Amino acid sequence: MPRARARRRAAVTRVPADPELFGLDLAAWAGTRVARGGRQDALLGRVEALQLSLDGRTIDARVRGNRPLPYRVAVEVGSSGTAAHCTCSLENPGPCRHAVAAVEALRFPVPARGGRRRPGRAAAGRGRIISHAAAVPGFVVIGGAERTRTREERVEAARLEELQLRRSRSRRERATVERIGGAGPLRFAVTPRGAGQCHVVALRGGTSERYGCGCADFMENELGTCSHVERVRSFRARRLKRDRAEIPQDLLSLWRSPRASIDRAPQALAELRVEIPGEQPPLPPGRYFEAEGWLRPPPADRRPADWVRAARAAARRLARRRGWVCDVDPSFELALDGIIAEERMAEKWRGAAADEPAWRRVLERVHLRLHPYQEDGARFLARTGRAFLADDMGLGKTAQAVVAALLLRETGLARRTLVVCPASLKHQWRQEIAKVCGERARVVEGPRDERLRSYEAWREGFLILNYELILRDLDPIRRAGADLTILDEAQRIKNWSTKTARAVKRLDSPHAFVLTGTPLENRLSELHSLTEFLHPRAIGPRWRLLPFHAVTDSQGRVVAYEGFDLLRAGLRGFFLRRERNAVQDQLPPRTDNTFWSGLAAAQLRPYRRHAAAAAAVLASPPPLTPPQARALLRALTSMRILCNAHAQYDWSEGSALLASGADADDAAALRRLHSPKIEEFARVLEDLLEQSDSKIVAFSQWERMLRLAHFAARTPLARRDLRAEVFHGGLASRERTRMLDAFRRDPEFRVLFSTDAGGLGLNLQEASIVVNLEVPWNPAVLEQRVGRVHRIGQRRSVQVLHFVTAGAIEERVRQAGENKRALFAGLLVDGADRVVLDGPSGADWIDRARILFDSPGPGDVEAVADR
Repeated sequence: MPRARARRRAAVTRVPADPELFGLDLAAWAGTRVARGGRQDALLGRVEALQLSLDGRTIDARVRGNRPLPYRVAVEVGSSGTAAHCTCSLENPGPCRHAVAAVEALRFPVPARGGRRRPGRAAAGRGRIISHAAAVPGFVVIGGAERTRTREERVEAARLEELQLRRSRSRRERATVERIGGAGPLRFAVTPRGAGQCHVVALRGGTSERYGCGCADFMENELGTCSHVERVRSFRARRLKRDRAEIPQDLLSLWRSPRASIDRAPQALAELRVEIPGEQPPLPPGRYFEAEGWLRPPPADRRPADWVRAARAAARRLARRRGWVCDVDPSFELALDGIIAEERMAEKWRGAAADEPAWRRVLERVHLRLHPYQEDGARFLARTGRAFLADDMGLGKTAQAVVAALLLRETGLARRTLVVCPASLKHQWRQEIAKVCGERARVVEGPRDERLRSYEAWREGFLILNYELILRDLDPIRRAGADLTILDEAQRIKNWSTKTARAVKRLDSPHAFVLTGTPLENRLSELHSLTEFLHPRAIGPRWRLLPFHAVTDSQGRVVAYEGFDLLRAGLRGFFLRRERNAVQDQLPPRTDNTFWSGLAAAQLRPYRRHAAAAAAVLASPPPLTPPQARALLRALTSMRILCNAHAQYDWSEGSALLASGADADDAAALRRLHSPKIEEFARVLEDLLEQSDSKIVAFSQWERMLRLAHFAARTPLARRDLRAEVFHGGLASRERTRMLDAFRRDPEFRVLFSTDAGGLGLNLQEASIVVNLEVPWNPAVLEQRVGRVHRIGQRRSVQVLHFVTAGAIEERVRQAGENKRALFAGLLVDGADRVVLDGPSGADWIDRARILFDSPGPGDVEAVADR
């Protein structure tokens, strides 16, 4: 067998490429920036195919870019030099990044699966090259085990997996299938065993191979199937002959068939189609339908709903002339009803934003001066009706949403506004509404009987409740009938699989606003979950999102994100984001300072033990078992806690010290915390209290760390007759309101210690100093903390102080956060279409943990501890 392979290899003529292609200085040929981008494209495997001419002087290639189809590239060596032509620049021919990628792929071919890289030599200024790149005459496919898969390969693999999941689900559900009699296409009732909704599956086309189902999964997944369809396929496979005899041969059907849409949000109008009977040829080109049966786009002078009605009437006339039965599927009628409702609502929304008298009346009711960008945001929300406001934190999203709600009410569109927010923000929302328009909003709280009375008594105005109540009181909330639903801090539903997220998405109101400054924290699926509440198919089906936009290596780890322009196209029209730098002239300056500390000996010993345990787990062959993953998470958490204080790690020691009544001014008592970080915080706090009268908000993920920091701050505050309190998520709602009011109004209340859960969404412009007592795992949490203070309404410059333990996991977590910021910025900033991650940081948290252990080493930790 090896000899046969050797003979076949010897029989293939190898053609060397022209030396000019290897000696070409790409930076001088295409420019430094273009050359860098082309090399990056080649490295990411974006060259799908490469063809070398028989004379070795011409390259033809297909290179993926920022559009669904790849670019066609030709690079030719001629008497006057090397020329390039690409479909990306037909009007301005010349070297582009795709041409550079093709040349680079020829120089550094990725080995075929199981192959080995050819040896090469170094070329000055151009890295390793291959003097005679071997190429099969005619065609060379760039690929192999080491390359990144193309977008089409990733999407196709995900599609096949989704199909298999639905087939497995159909077998697992074991639903009963019954033929439904009567005129029309073949229809089957699919009923799950036990309690479950019955779904009707219909078959159309000349051989009844086009399936349709009314379930939500079929209408949204763009696969052309669902578990009910797969069940009917299996049912028919056992009865194929009988079913084939029952296929109607004189039936014309109008129905809705969901289509894959990549470069724009799916539209019901483009998914309506006609099916003609039996083995008839395709429809002749007509006024309303294309030859394949799809409805044509309406002319510019026709309303979409009128166009669909006219097409339906024309199909019925055709059926009568031919003697066919005309069947209009319920999905077609539902789509038409939806188009009519959207037209009517769009007219009302446009009228609300364009009604200048109504807008002036709203502004007369508003008790604060709106900045121009806030006026634009409020009118955008009202004009769009179902909109996503993702302004940077601190730019006044709450005020814009309240003003938009008032405008919708003024124009008769929304009498009842339901506000859903974290529990800690309910009373703040009531205060904000009162501040904006003087209206008293109703806050839902208390036992169930009291909550039910609140829902029943709600006739108009604002009703405020927290996310947890949606899960408990979903049915009475739905019966109350909100006209407008506002989701504040909407990242609470970023995980689509949680019970809370599923319950929130069952809220049905004609208008809805989603408010969050962090629409994307860790992964693209979070953005999909948020947009799904407003427009379920705006950015495509959930299964396709990651394989379409995430470039993965041979191990399945994300190394880059691409196609952001297509993602933004799906969001366009209902998504609005303004960044802080766009209104920087309306905000005071912000300065960031970092205070580094080391590990005490008491911290270092258990830190090394947990680091060794984590390293041992990570050295295990993947995949990790659930017990191993839990052990790794415990070790990482313990290491982060030890970076704060040994007294936080050993809480019996910390709680005993707090209960002893020891004086924090006693250096020995402070050292008993075994925390250089807290000692440094106490010194910095002393200077802050001495130098200014600014109020301070100190954040930590852990309440115990806050209590230790509060202990360290007790004496510096007492010497000046000042005080501090700890604000956390466990406080009762009324206690939170009391504490925040005191912090805002009492000049002696100088420091507020807050957890991330307790401080979510708070407006704390009264403070001007933000202290981060540790580095959060998610960089978006850090910006949320700062955004509580550095926001619209702040009149003083803002200081942000970061306390970081050097040479330990905290420093590495801080570095790892940069990739998440890059993903967030690349998606939301126009012009960026690709983000390349520095290493496999797009992998899951276990892979990120491996990255954290790469550097610095144990010696660095010891050196820091000895300082």
